[in-house]
Amino acid sequence: MIKLVGSIVNRMLRSVGFEIRMVGSRIPGRQISYPEIERFLYFKRLFDLVKDVEGDIVECGVAQGHSLLYLAILVKQEMKGRKLWGFDSFEGFPEPSEEDKSIRKVKKGELGGTRVWGVRDLLIWARLDAYFVDTQITLVKGFFNESLSKYKGSAIALLHVDVDLYHSYRTVLKELYPKVSVGGVVLFDEYMDIRSQVNFPGACKAIDEYFGDNISLISRDKTTGQYYLIKRQT
Repeated sequence: MIKLVGSIVNRMLRSVGFEIRMVGSRIPGRQISYPEIERFLYFKRLFDLVKDVEGDIVECGVAQGHSLLYLAILVKQEMKGRKLWGFDSFEGFPEPSEEDKSIRKVKKGELGGTRVWGVRDLLIWARLDAYFVDTQITLVKGFFNESLSKYKGSAIALLHVDVDLYHSYRTVLKELYPKVSVGGVVLFDEYMDIRSQVNFPGACKAIDEYFGDNISLISRDKTTGQYYLIKRQT
């Protein structure tokens, strides 16, 4: 099954010069595996939903850049000239709040260490040409309460939110959700699955508070178990 799915993904990616080798290949820091292929296909399904929606692609919470790489591949394959933005502190978590208390015991600075140049190196390693990376992808360093004001795009077609903490989710949704086009998609990396509720309860609380009565707009992907929202006309 893994080989079959891998061959399907490879056919999709060869047009941009990227190939997953199922034996012995490695994205820096992570072995290619079925869950990674499944995750890429999830991004592809939701990216296809915005093929007729105007706007940029934005990710908040870049970390090592693996999901940004998937989005970059899809942007290049689409060939519509969309811009891809990636926001991250590149210094790890900000100070957690009371809402973030959990058995995981999240700490300030956790998951830091990744650098902007390291993410760029990953994109180049994946054979995305330097001109595409430098002209269509913008990485913005800083905590969200300071960095999101530097977003110079207009409408957003797809917003991927992978920010873990209560105030980070609140800030991203407050600043960027109004910019999401009608028909645009918002992907939540943390929401109602057990892992998120146990480890990142603040993320779930922030999403529920922000959307309130519109929480019914959030859907669950049956394959990955992750949650997303399609913005409707208000």
